[in-house]
Amino acid sequence: MNVLIKGCGIIAALFLSLTLTSYMPSFQANSASGHTDKVNVGRSEQENGQTSKQEAIPVNWDKPSGGSYPVLTQNEPVWIDVSIKNQRVYIKKGSQTLYTMIASTGKDTEPDMTTPTGTYYIQAERGKWFYSPKYKEGAKYWVSWKNHGEFLFHSVPMDENKRILTADAQRLGEKDSHGCIHLTVPDAKWIYEHIPYNTKVVIHS
Repeated sequence: MNVLIKGCGIIAALFLSLTLTSYMPSFQANSASGHTDKVNVGRSEQENGQTSKQEAIPVNWDKPSGGSYPVLTQNEPVWIDVSIKNQRVYIKKGSQTLYTMIASTGKDTEPDMTTPTGTYYIQAERGKWFYSPKYKEGAKYWVSWKNHGEFLFHSVPMDENKRILTADAQRLGEKDSHGCIHLTVPDAKWIYEHIPYNTKVVIHS
């Protein structure tokens, strides 16, 4: 399948080993109770005024970044708030923060390595895996939110054998991507499985 994915530094049309679906995910309970992160930002971080600069301990990219995930009901009106300043992704219901994820947005070192700000909506394109030979990196659990495969939520970067690129993964909580939004592997999977098509995504500085 020939798919164009650009925003994470994956700019060529390439053959991906992935599951591409126009997918409306299930909202069955998917609690990760018992899983805690080396940096447990919790659900009230945003309200407490904490920022990524205050979190000095490395993130464990194989665990949820905020402890147990919320259990969503079907058609629950959640939306996603992305703070570039804080390097956080907040799962919200109205003004209430249900969950906080540690993220990495665009490096901002040049125009095509920037995460665009504005209001977007989750698009139909999503998959379990992609890999770009040109950039020698891929990721698991990707979900498109702009330009139909160009800008994505996805896991920390991996090599062609699905091994974590630790130099990038260790920068969770800091700007590191080509424009996409990097997450821990479980956080990316949770978004892939639980955030439906047309969910609002607000990205701000």
